[in-house]
Amino acid sequence: MLEARIKFYDIKKCGYYQRAAKAPLFGGLDDTLSKLSVWAKAHGRTLINTTTYEPDPDKDILNTYFCDWFKPAGGSDSVLVLWNEVQNDKGVIYGMNPNATPGERSMRATDFGDEPAIPGSPSYFWFIPNLNVFATVIFEHSMSGKQNLDFFIKGFMANKSPYRVFDPEDGNKVIGYSRSGAANADSSKTLSHFFATGRKQDELEQELLQNRNKIRKLIKRETLQYTSQDGRNWIERIFSDLTENTPEFDNNKRTISHELQFEPTDAQIRQIVNSYSERGPQSSIKNIGFVYNDQTKIMLSGKSITAKVELNVNRRANQIIRPQSLLAALTTRKTALLQALDEAPFEIEEAAEETAEA
Repeated sequence: MLEARIKFYDIKKCGYYQRAAKAPLFGGLDDTLSKLSVWAKAHGRTLINTTTYEPDPDKDILNTYFCDWFKPAGGSDSVLVLWNEVQNDKGVIYGMNPNATPGERSMRATDFGDEPAIPGSPSYFWFIPNLNVFATVIFEHSMSGKQNLDFFIKGFMANKSPYRVFDPEDGNKVIGYSRSGAANADSSKTLSHFFATGRKQDELEQELLQNRNKIRKLIKRETLQYTSQDGRNWIERIFSDLTENTPEFDNNKRTISHELQFEPTDAQIRQIVNSYSERGPQSSIKNIGFVYNDQTKIMLSGKSITAKVELNVNRRANQIIRPQSLLAALTTRKTALLQALDEAPFEIEEAAEETAEA
């Protein structure tokens, strides 16, 4: 049994669309995944040759590789496994002693010797086409990889799929897409799209954007730890001018709530909602909220449809989980896990009624 965190996303678009069209001309989620698997598993193709887009290290966009995909015969759900490259120094990965003091410069290094290797970690995705959703399945040995998935599928659809139409004068230039791969009246006006957002994110954004002029404050709740420099600085500021010396704290985390006057723009609302949705498990941010002029609080904690679950899968040391095994384990818990999709997209804390003093 392994503990996993499962987070759901709504698939808004997947396929090949004419400009401004809401429905695809062809393609779709299952079609894209199956053709991706066929391409990646083509005879002679190695892991290093399963990239689908150009990385941009300056923007922290590194390579993503295809590991495996499984969909049972007669089934609809499937599991995709990708490999996500991480920052490294010619194959060397660095670490810091967690007990080091600020100013310490010594790093610990892990490398692969003379063996060729792509430093990174896997990511697992559970696709449920009949609901138009997918979920990231995150274990201790893996990462979410949602951004990598976006780049990878978009890259495959645009650069590797059999639907590409090439310029007859330049066989490497894609000039459109068609079901047959041959030019037609619509091919030059057809574009590939894959777009997914955190489950319920649209409903939350709509609520906040419609009431943007009512927003007066931002609430941020996060955990602090006195053993970290940033946490210690915040705690010392809190007790400044209150006590002669900052009280001593143990290693337990403390939760602090910030409340700041704030009237956001539409863009800032979208950025905050997205950043909260994509925060990792190590993030100190526990909740974000907006306060309306009537003191109603809209807290984002209800938006992120995430569940912790024990899955009946086994993983040998230094091995990726087989997608067949992971899909079987998810299927046995599917009914319970999907109940989370019906939860409210956000929490409303109504303003408390004031009581008159006697």
